[in-house]
Amino acid sequence: MNVLLSAYGCNPRQGGENGNGFHWAWQTAVRGHRVWCLTTTDGRAGIEEYLLEHAAEPAATRLQMVYVDVPAWVEFLFRWQFGVYFNYMVWQYQAWRKAKELDQTVDFNLVHHATFGSLQFASWLWRLKKPFIFGPVGGGQQAPVAFKRYLPGWFKTETMRNAISWLLLTFDPNVRQTVRHASVVLAGNRETARLAESLGAQRVELFLDTGLPETFFPEQVSVRAPHPELRLLWLARLYPRKALPMVLEALAQVHPRVRFHLTIIGDGPLGPLVPSWLAQYGLQERATWHGAVSWAEAREALAAHDVFLFGSLRDSFASQFLEAMAMGLPIITLNHQGARDFIPAEAAIKVPVTTPTETTAALARAVERLYDHPELLPAMGAAGFAFARTQAWPARAARMAQLEEQLVGLASPQNQPLAPAARTQTEPVPAA
Repeated sequence: MNVLLSAYGCNPRQGGENGNGFHWAWQTAVRGHRVWCLTTTDGRAGIEEYLLEHAAEPAATRLQMVYVDVPAWVEFLFRWQFGVYFNYMVWQYQAWRKAKELDQTVDFNLVHHATFGSLQFASWLWRLKKPFIFGPVGGGQQAPVAFKRYLPGWFKTETMRNAISWLLLTFDPNVRQTVRHASVVLAGNRETARLAESLGAQRVELFLDTGLPETFFPEQVSVRAPHPELRLLWLARLYPRKALPMVLEALAQVHPRVRFHLTIIGDGPLGPLVPSWLAQYGLQERATWHGAVSWAEAREALAAHDVFLFGSLRDSFASQFLEAMAMGLPIITLNHQGARDFIPAEAAIKVPVTTPTETTAALARAVERLYDHPELLPAMGAAGFAFARTQAWPARAARMAQLEEQLVGLASPQNQPLAPAARTQTEPVPAA
């Protein structure tokens, strides 16, 4: 069939939103469909390089990239936070105009909005009046106010973000229209699922918003050799919502008998503050910050550590969790949002998000537990690895194919839910 896919973020050489956008387009073509992918020119070099490398594969002949630009003055505004929002909205309008033009000759059977994965930013493509998949998307999650001391610049990053979200949900009719006209909304966490239902979604399914190429996985789950120190890894862009100070405060509470070392990988706006944070919590000798590394180097780091310790305070689902599980790395994290919904209980210690005092203490006790009981680590790693395999792109594409068949009339969408693997560790989200 003919599929139109919208992927504002699209680059096979990157992870996160950009990697997700390209892989949804590529996997749809791998399944034998003809795909027109609307995207920006930002990832063009990586896309063209990838397509050249895979030119002999049939999917490359079935995938047509359609690059949509915005006016130069809109592009100029991208350098500021609010300019990013405006750029995206203008691009969505331009993409819809191009989609209308293409549909007159192609006659699409299905439309899929893949990225950006934000419910509030919506899509214009429901106007094509075709079977329409919206997502996976997040946007319903918020950072808990009680933990604001761990997020530098709370007003700018969280108060303003929540205000913009409220404005879009309240005054942008396109948000509600997108959700109501979508054949299905794929929600990246329970909070977003409930928000979509409250806006009038016909059908909502929980669906993890990130995946991994099969080449990322080792042939079998990695088994770490015993080590005198518990080697902890924190990996992310240094944005406020990733809450590195909370993890450092927790580690400062770990009993002195516990030998551990924390590796911090990532750079970003808060990078200059990391040395002072380490000094504040007395961790200069027990933590090392490496800054930004390549995706390949990040994979090597995941294989070289014992535990992934991460506690983002606002995330649909951090892609690092899936990467850690793919490398057989046990996880210590917070029991909320996407981490709560998808990380198997057997693969992680997930601590309650209650108060800063209780939560940091629980994180500290989790580190102590895994130090005292290293025999737990292999089983946790194996459980995470088994789940991560269900989120390799071919497996995710197979579940998407099941959904697509329902939407084009080959099965009843009212009676055929997605395969259970797409709802691991969740409560059911009934159709509206």
